[in-house]
Parts: sequence; structure tokens; C-alpha cells
Amino acid sequence: MKIRDLAIRKKFILAFSILLIVMLSGACILALLWSQINNYQKVKSDMAEIMMKFDKAQKIEQDFLIFGWKDPDFLNNGKSKFTLDFFTQLDLVEQEIQSKISSDFINDKSLSQDFHSILTSAKSYRSSFDELRKLLLKRGFRDHGLEGEMRTFVHEVQECISAEEKVFAFSLRRHEKDFALRKDMGYVDKLHNTTDEFISFIENAKTEEFPHMINSYKRSTINAIRAYRNHFDKIVQTEIEIGLNERSGQFLELNRYKNQTEPQISLLYSKINSKYQEINQKAFYVVISTFIILLVTIALLVFYLRKTVSKPIIKLDNITKKVLSGDSNVSKELNHQSVDEIGSLYRNFHQMLENLEENLHLIKEKNQSLEKKNTEDLKQNWIINGLSHISDLMKSSQSDLKDFSYKIISEVVKYIDANQGAFFILNDSNDHKEAFMELKGSYAFDRRKYIKKEINKGQGLVGQSWLEGDILYLTEVPTGYVNITSGLGEAPPRSIIIVPLKTENQILGVLEIASFKALEKHEKTFLKELSLRLGAVIESIKMQEKTNYLLKNSQEMTEQLRSQEEEMRQNMEELQATQEEMSRNEKTLHHKINFKNLQIDMMDGLLGKVYEGVLFFDHNFRIISSNNYVLKTLSYSEADLSGNHPDLILKSHIEKEIESLYNDPSFILTGVSERKESKIMDKYGSSYDCRYVLTKVEYNQKIYYSILFNKTEAEFGKKVLKHLFQTKKVNI
Repeated sequence: MKIRDLAIRKKFILAFSILLIVMLSGACILALLWSQINNYQKVKSDMAEIMMKFDKAQKIEQDFLIFGWKDPDFLNNGKSKFTLDFFTQLDLVEQEIQSKISSDFINDKSLSQDFHSILTSAKSYRSSFDELRKLLLKRGFRDHGLEGEMRTFVHEVQECISAEEKVFAFSLRRHEKDFALRKDMGYVDKLHNTTDEFISFIENAKTEEFPHMINSYKRSTINAIRAYRNHFDKIVQTEIEIGLNERSGQFLELNRYKNQTEPQISLLYSKINSKYQEINQKAFYVVISTFIILLVTIALLVFYLRKTVSKPIIKLDNITKKVLSGDSNVSKELNHQSVDEIGSLYRNFHQMLENLEENLHLIKEKNQSLEKKNTEDLKQNWIINGLSHISDLMKSSQSDLKDFSYKIISEVVKYIDANQGAFFILNDSNDHKEAFMELKGSYAFDRRKYIKKEINKGQGLVGQSWLEGDILYLTEVPTGYVNITSGLGEAPPRSIIIVPLKTENQILGVLEIASFKALEKHEKTFLKELSLRLGAVIESIKMQEKTNYLLKNSQEMTEQLRSQEEEMRQNMEELQATQEEMSRNEKTLHHKINFKNLQIDMMDGLLGKVYEGVLFFDHNFRIISSNNYVLKTLSYSEADLSGNHPDLILKSHIEKEIESLYNDPSFILTGVSERKESKIMDKYGSSYDCRYVLTKVEYNQKIYYSILFNKTEAEFGKKVLKHLFQTKKVNI
């Protein structure tokens, strides 16, 4: 029987059987490819996560090498937040890679070898970092490690006496600091030469010129110098092991493994991505091929069955054309309600369109995610390149703060495409004046603005940022705060950012940048990271300037001492001439002193006949003198009395009594109080009743008081006392 003689039902069965075979074949192939696409997509996402974690580990490593190794927690126990975070990130990377190696999906030998190679490099990178960590811990900082041990001998060397020794000690410290900053072995030779010269100077020093240069002093000083040099050499050897630069020592080893691991990860990511794209392309070709075969088959069936099933097939053909033209609303037209083969075809076709739209939507989302990641990588590279460029500029411009400030602010303004900037640096050199921010460099449209400006803490936006220690970012600039001038006139900026430059101890400067555009997030991140580096460099420059200033002063003082030595020689000649004149006046002065002592003895004897005890004290109520009665009868020594309060002997409120006497006209006129009664106490605690008076004496524009007392049974001679103190002022 011929096909054309078959019943319509069988024709449809045959036709749709052919269509079904084609569709199932394409669907099976597409399902297999789609499974592989999902697997590669997951591995690709995991590789992107590995790259991010490895990048984070590298950043933590850089932060640790810049300032983290100086953290007290690290120096105390060899661990810190930086090292723990670094090892945590590498653990995550190694775990991810190990999970991929043990996964059933990795059956490609080349991919498996790549994963093993990355794992080996990551472990080597970890070991190299750990070795560098141990070396930095051994080297130490300030009071820790080798540097802490060396500081003990530094203090011994600096405790020298003569100016020449201090110059040598200062030179040793300067060479030590220069080596620490520049890692130049030339400074090691300079320090060795200086120590040899220092030791030679001490060994050859004579006691006639330097009286303190006895043998014991020489031995102790030379031993301290040699111990200092030995510890410095240990630090130098450790620095060599660490690496004087990134191309030597442990730095070279660390960078080698790091630079080996990162490209391997990127290369493996590229391989996986290539396979992902390849399978995607195959899936696309399968879909297209399936559609083409279906269209051809449908066209043949329509041609053959046009008389029996023309209308449904024509309609389906029109729908297919709309799909190919990009019409996304054709699914509404697939509303054929029949339950025969044609209805099944409509429903299957409708499901196929939904799956296709869903797959295209997923592909679009993945592409958007990759574009976003690429944009973030570009921004991160922009930050890294900017920091590297500014760091190179900082290394070559550390001779002068003003020139350094101008170069840095001009480069920063240009790099972030801003319009105007100012660089303020802390000025705390005047001990009698509060510290302030001084404008050291400014930039606006490629012109320097030579203006003098000082900002106190809390003054304006710059002072507020200094006070709070945080970044200020304004998009609504206060009216009249600042205008940016160009060839077309003046206009206020759209945004202003003020960034404090911090170190561990204080804020050393402030950057102020104005721009016609709003700053993006990655530009703010760049300025924030740059501020940390600028703070450390400013501190280094200020320390260097202070060192140069001290060295210059030391040289000037040496010249001044030489001139003073000549002047002293001339003064000695004049002094010798005056000594003869003084010897002639000595006899005359001796007679006057003997006469004055006689007057004092007579006065003391007269007081002793009227009062038994006498105490003298100043306006601060501190005993300054007493008579023999207090020392012998009451058993006090001069050390017991000197500087103590009169209440030690006289048990009375002396301060209140003297304050009340200034309201007594008799005391104001005569300087002598009325007689009062109280108790006196000797050194061993025995007390006696007594009567006493208070007197006031003015000498050399200072007020002194005295207590004159007798035991109760003694006669009190107030008339004689008034005769002695009938005037307030005594000329001695």
C-alpha cells in the first residue's frame, strides 16, 4: 500500500512519529549538553570565588608587610588579625581546589593537572609567607625582637658625656635609621666605620682633655658600642634574609610563588570558560539544527497533507514564522483545543517556546553577572595602579615637604579627574603654640596657588575632619565655601572630599579635593588607602627634617664652643686681675661680717632673756629657723623642723589666728599680737602649757612670721618685745 492511500490518522501518526523522533533526538542531545553547561558554569563560578579569595589573601599580605608586622599583638606572640585572615583565606582556596580535585566532574586530565599545580603553588605560597612571618618576628620592632635588644645597648651608647661622643652616637643612630628606611648596605659600612672611629677616639682619649675618660669608663663604653654593632649586624642579616627589596631574600620567594599561582588560576579559569563557551555553542547549533530539521519536515508534511490538514499546519507555520521574527507573544495564539495529534503538537510547541525563553533569560543573566565582575576588576586595577604610581612619586620626592606636597596633590587631582586640591600638613614644631594644619601645597587647573593658610583643630570642614579623624564627603557644598576658577569664570564644585592622613598615633595631614563631578565609590576607596600611605611617608619626612635640623644645631654648637673657649681664656686673664682687687676687699668685708654676727648674737641673747622658745616660718607656714631652746630642751633637730608646719610644736590653729590678726589694729600697727595660751609638744610627745605671741617681719619684699613662747610659769615680757618690734620692716 502506498503512503498516499493510508488513512489520515495513519498519515498523521507517521508524520508526527517522524517529527517526534527529530524532536527527541535534539532534546536528548540538548539535555546532555545542558547538563555539561550547568557543571561547567558551577566550576566557573567556584573558580571566580577562588580568584576573589586569593586576591583578598594578597591584599592582606600587602597590608601585613606594610604595617601589620609592626602590630604589638604580632610582635608579642607571632600572630595577629592579618596572619589569621591570610591563612584563613588560603585555607578556603585550598579547600575549594581540593574539593574540585576529588569531584567526579573533573575527568579531564589537563584540568586535573592544573588543579594539582594550583594547589601545590598555593601551599608553597603559604609556606613562603609563614617563613617571612617568622623572619619579621625575629627581627622585631621597637621594644621587641632583635631591634628591642639593640635598643638596650643604644641607650648605653647615648649616655656618653662629652660632645664629641654625642656626635659619634648621633651619627650611629642616623646610619641605623637610614638603613632601616632605605635598606642600603652602604649605610652598614658607614655604621661600621663610625663605630671603629668611635672606639679609636675613646681608646686614644686622654684624661687631661677628657677627665671622665678613665679606664673603666672606656671599657664599658667600648663594650656597649661593640654590642650595639653586633646586634645591628644581626638585624642586617635578618633584613637580608627577609629581602632588602622585592627582588631578593624571602620577598623574592614569596613574590615568585604568588606570581606563579595567580596566572595559573586565571589560565584555568580561561580554560573552563572556553569549554563552557564551546558547549554553549554546540547547544546553540543543536537547537538551530533541530529547528531546521523540524521546519523541513513540517514543510514536506504540509506539502503532502495540504488537502487534509492544511489549515492547522498553515496556522502553525505562521506561528513559527513569528517566532523566528522575534515575536514574544505568539504563545497566546497556541490555543488549539483538540486532543488529537495536532493538538499535541501545539502543546509541545508551546512548552518548547517557554523552555527556550527561560534558557535565553538565564544566559542573559549570566552575561550581566560577568560584565559586572569585569567592571569591578577594572576599578580594582585602577586603584592598584594609582597607588603604585603615587608610591613611586613619594619615593622620589621626599627631600622637601613643600615640593612633596605639591607633587602629590597635583598627581592625585589629575588621577581622579578632579579640578582643585589642597594638601595640609600638621605643624606642631612650636611648643608654645597649639598645633595647626598648614597649607603646604595646592593645585588648581595646572597652577600653583601661592597662599598662606593655617587651620586650627575644629575650624571649618578641614578642621572638623582633623578633629573627628574621619573622611568628609559633601555633595551639597556650602554657599561661598570655595569656587573653582577657569578661563570661562568661576563656579562652585559639585562635590568636596576631605581625607585625614593617619598614622597609628596621630593625624599628620589632610587632603581637600574639589571636583565638578561626584566621586565614585572606587575613587573614595583609592583616596582612603592612599591616606594611610601618605601618613607614614609624612611622618618619615618630618623625622628626617628634624634629624637634619638637630645635626645642623650640633655643628653650630661645636663652633660656638670653640669661640667660647677663646673668650673664656680672655676672661681668665681679666679674672686674675680682679682677684687681686677682691683680696684687698676681703679683709674689709670680713670685719663687717664679724660685726653683723655680733649684732645677731646680741639680739638672740636679748630674746632669750625674754622668751624661752623662738620659731621662724614663711608665708607658706614652713619652719625655716629656731633657737637653741627648741633644739636642746624640746629635743628637735634641724632636719625635724625644716619645712614642717609650726603645728608640729605649737598645738594651735596658726593659719586661722594669723588671718584674724589682720583685722586687729594693734597688730597692724606694731606687728605683735596679744598674748595667747596653748600647748607645746617636744619630740617625744610630752606637752606643756605655754603662753605665746605672734610677730610679723618683712624682708626683701617677703613676709615672715615668728612664734615667741614661754612656759606658763615664766614671766612674759611683752613691753620689751614691743620695744624690739616697734617697726614692721627690718633692714638686715
